[in-house]
Amino acid sequence: MSPDELHIKINDLANRLGFAGYGAVAVEKMSAERAHLESFVSKSYHGSMRYLAANMDIREDPSLLLDSAKSIMVLLVPYKPLQRQQEHYPKISSYAYGLDYHYFIKSRLRVLAESIKELYPQMSYRVFTDSAPIFERALAVKAGLGFIGKNTFLISKTQGLHTLIGIIITDIPLKYNQQKVSNGCGKCTRCMEACPNGALTAPFVLDARRCISYNTIESPVGERLCDFSVLREDNIFGCEICLDVCPWSGKGETTSWQEFLPIETKQGRSSIEIAAREWLQMEEEEFKIYFSKSPLSRAGLSKIKESVTCVNLKK
Repeated sequence: MSPDELHIKINDLANRLGFAGYGAVAVEKMSAERAHLESFVSKSYHGSMRYLAANMDIREDPSLLLDSAKSIMVLLVPYKPLQRQQEHYPKISSYAYGLDYHYFIKSRLRVLAESIKELYPQMSYRVFTDSAPIFERALAVKAGLGFIGKNTFLISKTQGLHTLIGIIITDIPLKYNQQKVSNGCGKCTRCMEACPNGALTAPFVLDARRCISYNTIESPVGERLCDFSVLREDNIFGCEICLDVCPWSGKGETTSWQEFLPIETKQGRSSIEIAAREWLQMEEEEFKIYFSKSPLSRAGLSKIKESVTCVNLKK
């Protein structure tokens, strides 16, 4: 099978599995990306996310993740929600309405990889989605799937900003992307102007310590959260302000992945229909029953309660 024929085959398989875009790049060192991340870390913009400062050698050289690695396949996963939360509920980022994406995206990546392996039985591969020290967004840009916006999101000109990224590293050669998507931000600074705490300190620069997402998910419990002024926005897990104001956010269809649909909780209500009072009264056992397989488990109930409490104090 020629590289062109294999490319068409993979693209067709990816579409049938629900992926919103596919591209491939050759494995090569990513020294510029490493330098950018090291600058980010040197300014302490990563806050308490120490993992961002670790494994720099692997980040720079993806071949360290798989012996004889030749190619990196990059897949876009669409998560634009079918419905959004009503305004009176504490806000949860839409990617977290349903199940933990790490598991079900990896599952579909393996299905895709195994389908290719039927054609190349000796093929070796590994799959990742936000689960290894890899420059995923930079690889998506190299694969021709989009550009990096001033809000630091990957932006697809066909799918918008509601996408996650899946990675397959393999030892077979593929057809590699040759065309770069031009940056579509222009003079627009809506994201920077809309961020209520100025986390976007410059175009393409994020200080996570000022970011609502960091402060409601990643920062340790008790770390100055109630002094964090942006909690007036009612966010208790993540934030999508800089995503929602972007002119490109209207692109893309709502997701067909059922796993992104809101989780059903007690009394037939969903994960996006829980009032502040109910979060504060929730016990750990109940949280585990409904959210052990949800992205919300990353923050944990104590962190969510802290965010809800601080939001209420701001009102």
